[in-house]
Amino acid sequence: MSDVFEEVEENLRAEKWNALFRRWWPVAAAVAGVLLLIALGFWFFDARKGWTGAEASEAYARGMEALQSENEAAAEAAFVEVEAAGNAPYRALALMQRAGLRINQGETEEAIALFDQAAEATGEPMIADIAGLKAAWLLMDTASLEDITARLEPLTGDDRPFRYQAREALALARLQHGQADTARSGFQALTLDLETPESLRQRAQAALNMIESGVAASLPGIVEAAARAAEAAETEAQRPGAPAQGGQAPGAPATPPAGQ
Repeated sequence: MSDVFEEVEENLRAEKWNALFRRWWPVAAAVAGVLLLIALGFWFFDARKGWTGAEASEAYARGMEALQSENEAAAEAAFVEVEAAGNAPYRALALMQRAGLRINQGETEEAIALFDQAAEATGEPMIADIAGLKAAWLLMDTASLEDITARLEPLTGDDRPFRYQAREALALARLQHGQADTARSGFQALTLDLETPESLRQRAQAALNMIESGVAASLPGIVEAAARAAEAAETEAQRPGAPAQGGQAPGAPATPPAGQ
């Protein structure tokens, strides 16, 4: 008799588990499907990073080869292709290479814009900070001290890879705008920091020597006077009857040929 009860109890237990299974298996299947999709998504994301990295690397190499061959049009096309590949570090590098092409063509504003895009294209400080530093250097002679400071100060933090170069550029900008005392403090800090690269330390010491001798105080005035002189010369050259560049004034005697 006990065997009969055990068999009935086993049947009831089996029916209970079957009912639970029929009720919950769609939910379990859906959860498993979601987990599978998530896993596949992560796999695809990692794989795609490899694919885009390979595509970007190949296009970047073509661009560098074109640069070495002095084929700027082909280099430009290759670097644009790098940007389209979707790999952030390579995109930033390609933007900086395009900025270099703009510098060679005398298009400074376009170069600055490309460096700014490169700095924003990646969160990798080794790439982003050098792009920001290059943009600041291009603006050094034309932008206000406030603009230069806003660009350089974030790059001077203790955790930034090019902090010493940024600190040097900031001190030079202050010196250029007549803030000799503030610039002196910046250069002194560079000379006293044991981790400052030796070549940069020597430049900072040379700048300090200029400040102490009084030469540096005259730099803004010298730059301004030179700019005024260049502007006056250009205005004079554009006046009617002015001699052409490399030519002679009207009525001036011709230079005799060699040997006469």
